[in-house]
Amino acid sequence: MSLKLLVNDKKIWDSLNEELDRRINFIHVQMEQTLKSEDLYRLQGEARALRKIKQLRDQINDRADANFSP
Repeated sequence: MSLKLLVNDKKIWDSLNEELDRRINFIHVQMEQTLKSEDLYRLQGEARALRKIKQLRDQINDRADANFSP
């Protein structure tokens, strides 16, 4: 399956974004409650990775537009 099909299907993309938002919110709660700096760094990395997935649509479509431009 092409990533372009995934990111441009509104129903699927919206569902994915809702799940990502739910997970990011849960990570924020964990960050507030953590006591160890190592755990905080790990949680920051998880949140960053999930936010990068949320940017995937723009990245895929920008890349496709750049390849299509004359």
